[in-house]
Amino acid sequence: MEGKREGVRGDESFGRRYRLGNNRNYRYVYRRGKSYPSRNLVLIHLKGRELKIGFSVSGKVGNAVTRNRVRRCLREDVRRLRRQMKCGRYVFIARPSASQTPHEALTRELRKLLDRANLLKEEA
Repeated sequence: MEGKREGVRGDESFGRRYRLGNNRNYRYVYRRGKSYPSRNLVLIHLKGRELKIGFSVSGKVGNAVTRNRVRRCLREDVRRLRRQMKCGRYVFIARPSASQTPHEALTRELRKLLDRANLLKEEA
């Protein structure tokens, strides 16, 4: 247990192993992945063996506080859905209108987007 952070949410957290990582990985997913647009979000998915997730919120969305709020909302929603998502590389891109959208609406839209792209595991 030395050196490891064990907590109540241990397996539920959005850990480093689920992050897409550096710019090179994002560019690879942008180039090779399939795009699924919606009103406030764009999902780009590339099939893979393990689950890797990245978020992109550009300066057009707003100032740093606004961008970080949108990113935190998306990360929390994906953290809750992570067990239901199929393996692969995901990039969630927030459109400028996402900053004006309430968190509940973004949650519904994200789930609908994953469902439409058929990227949620079938419930047994």
